[in-house]
Amino acid sequence: MMMQQVRMLGLAGFALLLAGCASPSTTHMIGQARAPVAPESVLVYVQEPEHYQAIALLTATSDGSWSLGDEAKMNAVLQRLKEAAAKVGANGVLLKATGERRDDSVHVGTGIGRYGGNVGIGLNIGKSFGLTDKTAEGVAIWVEP
Repeated sequence: MMMQQVRMLGLAGFALLLAGCASPSTTHMIGQARAPVAPESVLVYVQEPEHYQAIALLTATSDGSWSLGDEAKMNAVLQRLKEAAAKVGANGVLLKATGERRDDSVHVGTGIGRYGGNVGIGLNIGKSFGLTDKTAEGVAIWVEP
């Protein structure tokens, strides 16, 4: 009986964790979508190309990427921008802004407990710390090859 309660509590916690995760990217259409392309074919531009068509506004974060270190987090963000652009048929992303966002805290802890008769005793030890995610905003664009 006790083991079933522990399992149910664990499953409920996992479900809440998944429900609390934000989407790592957003897309707002501002132009006509094209046929999807491979994300590997999407180029990132830091300056406006001479002739292009804007397709969508994109945002992305490194949240949930399991990337460690600033460079790895930014690579995850750029990959998410490329994937979002590829879905709407863009062959480029015009990078508009990058930044950092303080994420929710992570709580890590452990505890022990013992009971006998009508007496129970417990000890819990934990640590909380915040995480920083990388963010980026861009425009999904079509550049004539």
